[in-house]
Amino acid sequence: MAARCNTPSVNLLSLLLLLSGALLVAAAGNSAKDACDKAPDPQFCVAFLAGIPESRTVDARGLAELGIRAAAKIGAAEGTAARTQLNLVTVKGPQWQCMDSCVADVEEAVSHLDVDRGKGGVTAMDDAKFNDARDYVESAEKDGLTWNCDLCRDGLTAPVKTGLLPKGNEFEKIMGAITALIKRAGGSAAPAPAPSPS
Repeated sequence: MAARCNTPSVNLLSLLLLLSGALLVAAAGNSAKDACDKAPDPQFCVAFLAGIPESRTVDARGLAELGIRAAAKIGAAEGTAARTQLNLVTVKGPQWQCMDSCVADVEEAVSHLDVDRGKGGVTAMDDAKFNDARDYVESAEKDGLTWNCDLCRDGLTAPVKTGLLPKGNEFEKIMGAITALIKRAGGSAAPAPAPSPS
């Protein structure tokens, strides 16, 4: 008889656990929209995160980490494509130098964002890697660094104008999105350890 009385309690507890789990998943799904509210282009940011299936089930730190990894991958592809196109240019005038400088900025961003560099796959992002990405993004924002090569448009060949400049504009939006995501998760990263006393 005692077991029979506990069955409704167990069923009720199971139901409550299922409902709370569903609410947590729903809340995580909404976090992408909330996280993108402060992005320069909130609609782009939401679409960017929607293209990352895992973004529906992670917290603010997880969204920032996913954004960092995606930005590194997209930036690496853009940098490689840009270098290929730039290497085809035989006359290296001012516009080429402008694009070269812009592409170098993208490559530098990737060097700070590619937290999985040299590894066989995706690994957990430790606080040091997160802090490096956060510090780079904050410094770039403070310095007014952009990853948009539109200033270099005049005098460029058609493949560069039609192929690379739109990708640069997309990368600029992605960097704006991850800046917002990192700021939202800002308290999630542990501060860099203090130097040990000598």
